[in-house]
Amino acid sequence: EIQEHITKLKIIMDIAGLVLEPQGKMKLEGDWITTSEAVSKESSEEENKYAGLLEEIGKLRAEIDIYKSQMKELEPFSEVDVELERLSNLEYFDVILATISRDQLEALKKEQGVFISYKEVVSAKETRYAAIIIAPKNQLEHVIAKLGIRRLETATGGSPRRAYEEVVAKAKNLEEILETARSQLAKKVRESSTSFRQLLGKLMTVRDALNLLSKVRVSENFAQLEGFVPEKKVKEIKAKLEKLGAFVDYAYPKRYGEKEEPPTYVNLPKRIKAIESVINIYGAPSYWELSPAIFLIVTFPIIFGLMFPDTGDALVVFLFSIWFYRYGVRKGSDNIKNLSLILIYSSVVAIFTGFLAREFFGPLLVGGLEELNPSQFPGDVGPLYSVWPIPLSVAQRLAFLLPFGDYATASSIENTMIFSVFLGSIALFVSSLVGVLNAVRKRDPEFLVFEKLPLLLIYIAPFLIFSYGIPQGLSNGSAYFDTEKAILGYVLHDITNPGSPDLSNPTAVFSYVMILWIEVAILFNWVTKIILLRRHEHVSVGSAIGLGFMEGGFEAGLLLMSNTISFIRILVFALAHYYLLYAFSYMAYLVVGKPSLLAIFTNPAAIALIFVGNLLAIGLEGLIVFIQDMRLHFYEMFSKFYEGRGRQFEPALAYVEIE
Repeated sequence: EIQEHITKLKIIMDIAGLVLEPQGKMKLEGDWITTSEAVSKESSEEENKYAGLLEEIGKLRAEIDIYKSQMKELEPFSEVDVELERLSNLEYFDVILATISRDQLEALKKEQGVFISYKEVVSAKETRYAAIIIAPKNQLEHVIAKLGIRRLETATGGSPRRAYEEVVAKAKNLEEILETARSQLAKKVRESSTSFRQLLGKLMTVRDALNLLSKVRVSENFAQLEGFVPEKKVKEIKAKLEKLGAFVDYAYPKRYGEKEEPPTYVNLPKRIKAIESVINIYGAPSYWELSPAIFLIVTFPIIFGLMFPDTGDALVVFLFSIWFYRYGVRKGSDNIKNLSLILIYSSVVAIFTGFLAREFFGPLLVGGLEELNPSQFPGDVGPLYSVWPIPLSVAQRLAFLLPFGDYATASSIENTMIFSVFLGSIALFVSSLVGVLNAVRKRDPEFLVFEKLPLLLIYIAPFLIFSYGIPQGLSNGSAYFDTEKAILGYVLHDITNPGSPDLSNPTAVFSYVMILWIEVAILFNWVTKIILLRRHEHVSVGSAIGLGFMEGGFEAGLLLMSNTISFIRILVFALAHYYLLYAFSYMAYLVVGKPSLLAIFTNPAAIALIFVGNLLAIGLEGLIVFIQDMRLHFYEMFSKFYEGRGRQFEPALAYVEIE
């Protein structure tokens, strides 16, 4: 009953556009049962004040739904201006209009003497066809009866076109009446907005209290309650309950092996708690798992910013995110609010990377025509060039991060690929290391030695390879990339010439050692899979070796390459974003036909092209970048350390202050 009142109250508040946020105080009327009855009565009285308007709104919605159903049926025939009564009274033919299924269409095609003209109708459930069916007089009725076809009919036998127009007009009129009724309801509710929020808080508090009481075991002399509380709250709760004469005992759950999985409480600051919504898509952390939230709040916005480096476009995403957050607050949707906050954090980083890339809605406003073609338009820069906070010299030094613009070179793209993979190797190594830490926290030796340790040994190799050039790069940035290119060359040589590895210098020896390291690590992973298959699946030795090779050898090697190389997508999407806007900017220049920024920004066609390009970059490419950012975390990183099979700690709460 209490939950029913909460649902009704939320519906009323949603219609009125009120923020669904409980607040206020409440006083206990004796015990919780008595209090629940009082609050339920108060809620019923409040609901009755709006019963008339709600009933009217419900009826209007039902009528509108009926008319929309009729519109959907009539719409495919809305251009037919012949009266159906006239079609039914033809002397030599029977003609009907009907919406039919694919099976009915195929069956009609096989009927002799039946002619059919049809077109496909868009339907979410199945493919349907709007058809005109013609047959000689008195031969059609038994066919449509046999196939279960329902002919289209109008109220007066008039034309479908007129019937459709009448239904549309009636639906529109009812929607105007519905909007008026909603406005009246919203006005009344807003006048009592404070009492509504207070009542919602009381109902939610009573609901949780009754749910808690339902779990109490009661005997003749005692009442017993078991549950979970956060560790830092144990002493406080124990002291308060002992003052009431209660006996309190507690124990810490085991990390692993208990029948009941303890809930997980992740205490995050309010401003970064939104990142939990991304984690919960994958699954809640188990009791023994380190939550990836702190890890994610840093990596997610940074990777998004590197893939979406345009200050103007990122500013639009930022403003949209603020509006979307306010919309979520108004609707009381935690999912919308959390998604909006993640977009806000990510767009702030993208604004910063856009400053570094010197991009503002594409290349023209900063780099100007010179960025489109430096040799043809030297010195023809954009209006923001001289006031841009990041000078070109800084952007040139960061070419390995964002390799485009008037400082892009083939070598900078190669360097960016190496840098992207370097970031990936760090992420994969840290993920594997966290996996080992989780296994230690779980206190399951088999899980540690046979599952997580092999992954750490495998993914430490790319981290060491792409970290090898850091000492040289500290004094000279380009030396890092030269060293890494040399290592990759030695690795390729040693793989293609396994019998004659190059050991001519320390870098070559290091490269060969890394190859051996990977081989030994994958071999160890293969052996651990054989042991696990024999121990838990009880398969034969031959099957264990074969299946172990596929999972622990072949698949592990394949994932090592694919997971590491996968981070090149950071570069790919940064380039895609830039060159999409570059292409539309160049088309805008071609439309104008002369090298003048003033002419470009005063030409409607050129402005439209630039607008469409940015719209695609913000909407389509921005969405893809967000999804790819999630993919890198879910598949490349989380799979190394995070299982997400736990359950969240959902405590009973007092949503209002209890007096």
